[in-house]
Amino acid sequence: MFEVVVNDSSAVAEGRRRAVAAATASGFDELRAGQLAIVATELGTNLIKHGGGGRLLVGNGGERIELLALDRGTGMADIGACLADGFSSAGTAGNGLGAVRRLAQQFHVASWTGKGTAVYACLSRQGETACEPPADEPIGGVCIAKPGEQACGDAWASHLDEAGRRTVFMVDGLGHGTEAAVAANEAVAQFQRSRHEPPAQILHAVHQALRHTRGGAVAVARIDPASATVAYAGLGNIAGAVVTPGAAVRRMVSHNGTAGHNARKLQAFDYPCGRGALLVMHSDGLSGGWALDAYPGLARQHPLLVAGVLYRDFARGRDDATVVVARADGA
Repeated sequence: MFEVVVNDSSAVAEGRRRAVAAATASGFDELRAGQLAIVATELGTNLIKHGGGGRLLVGNGGERIELLALDRGTGMADIGACLADGFSSAGTAGNGLGAVRRLAQQFHVASWTGKGTAVYACLSRQGETACEPPADEPIGGVCIAKPGEQACGDAWASHLDEAGRRTVFMVDGLGHGTEAAVAANEAVAQFQRSRHEPPAQILHAVHQALRHTRGGAVAVARIDPASATVAYAGLGNIAGAVVTPGAAVRRMVSHNGTAGHNARKLQAFDYPCGRGALLVMHSDGLSGGWALDAYPGLARQHPLLVAGVLYRDFARGRDDATVVVARADGA
């Protein structure tokens, strides 16, 4: 995923160009790429007109391109009215978000008066008819390189097994830049080979695989809806938490050490996850002072929107930053 800071019309054009380039690389035809260009332009323009500027994030999932528009503007008091064609608070034709909703195969908006807006739009290569996304979309993540770096030293992956258990993996390569990315890529590759093992064994396998790299922080979480638990094994400073509506945030334990170099103890701990619970994991590129209660209704939104808002408000801005959100009560 890459980020374009949008503060003027030239940045809108850059966001559009990079989104279309990602679509072309993924095999989008001219029509679908053109639709994506419209969506990226509308989202970028709205960031300036209504948010006073913001961030446009573009993720390439191969079969689909995901866009996140994040701002800290005045927000929308009535999202439904703002989505209606012809509505405008900026003296324009008022067709922006309406056009995005029609062209996107998935579309979500979260907004709070005085706290800005987050818009998620997903366009598929096949270009199915626009429709509302499923309410139980299971997982989403934001992974952004340190400003000025081309390679990201953070990475994440997930796996859903035949029993309905979802395993979420995250790595933060030591430092940042190319060598950190090498460690992160090796860690993800080992996770893919070991993903069926218990979390502590996955962690051990990754620790061994990173010995020839600079190493990094690693965490594995396995969500088991049948037992309503999350098993979590961490090494280093990746943060993990279970967020349950109406309950205190339960922070999960990660042991000190660096995968590939220093791992005195590798152990998984089980945590309960009730109905409506979310698993949140993030690298130290985000500060740990977040609380979803500050954003009414956000926990019920698409997980990528949740991740995007946390990134927007808590990224430190001086390191790679990754945050992944998964529904913990079902895959």
